[in-house]
Amino acid sequence: MGNETNTVTLRKQQTGSVRVIPNQESKRDLRKGIWQLARLHTKEAWLCWYPAVWGLCLSAGTQDIRLGILQMARILFGIWSSVTVTHCAFCTWDDICDVEFDKQVERCKVRPLPAGMLTVGEAYVALLAWLPVVFGVTYLTLGEAGVWTFAPVWVLSMIYPFMKRITSFPQIVLGAIIGAAVFPGWASVTGDLTTLSQGLPLFFATASWVVYFDLFYAEQDRPDDIKAGVKSLAVLLGEHVHFFLAFLGLLQIAFFTLTGLRAQMSPVFWFLGLGVWAVNVIWHVASLDLNDRKSGGKIFKANIMLGLYMTGISVLELAVSRLSISDLGYIGESLIGMHVS
Repeated sequence: MGNETNTVTLRKQQTGSVRVIPNQESKRDLRKGIWQLARLHTKEAWLCWYPAVWGLCLSAGTQDIRLGILQMARILFGIWSSVTVTHCAFCTWDDICDVEFDKQVERCKVRPLPAGMLTVGEAYVALLAWLPVVFGVTYLTLGEAGVWTFAPVWVLSMIYPFMKRITSFPQIVLGAIIGAAVFPGWASVTGDLTTLSQGLPLFFATASWVVYFDLFYAEQDRPDDIKAGVKSLAVLLGEHVHFFLAFLGLLQIAFFTLTGLRAQMSPVFWFLGLGVWAVNVIWHVASLDLNDRKSGGKIFKANIMLGLYMTGISVLELAVSRLSISDLGYIGESLIGMHVS
């Protein structure tokens, strides 16, 4: 349903004549509203893909598992599709729960529900349509282990919108949600749930990073959140936020280090991965300007790219040390056979 112009109004003038006056363009746009509720117009879902890919790559090292190229491609597709539809569903749920708050935050007034693109009832219908897709895609691409390891993500995502009403630490719940995406990636390689505890250092590294980048993000809305009564770490910490961000940066580096040691990572990870990460943490904390509301948003976007970079390094590390190239020969033979026949 595209943008429409409402029926024109007729206004009778004092002279008795009638003039046609078109109303303002309607903000109703159902298709665009559903698309934006699911955040398909942003790169936010990338932040949820990264931990699952890290779990895939680092579990192979920790468990001394070699992967074939086709197996790795299948797992990566399962991670991408499952994480994407999960993100779509629960971003829709989050906006339904936060519609009244979003009306009071300047940056959020353009979101589909406060902007009037669709009604809350229509958003609920979209949510109900997403839920079976989430379960079905996860089961079909990652199997039963994928469903079991995604279950905590789904449960925590349902309660997350209410955390900002009852606690000043909603970012910690968000950190647990995205951090838990490590485990579907981990289980997709090991094939069972018995080794998940070995992924806890990576979970804590990821959770610390999520709280860290979301705190930068929240700095954009701190003045509006104070007026609206929204609780957050940004509001609680106020002018002391730099110290806590530095602490979170140290936690990330410590837990990534522990994970790398357990996985027996190569210099590719230590220098190109963790070394670059540490330099960026220092730059992020030093660059935050509390007098510039856009400053936190810029650093948040920088973290999206930093996560993408670390994901690329993790895949490179896996390819160098754990990827079996025997599949290449098999694929080549198959293609030659098809060409000859």
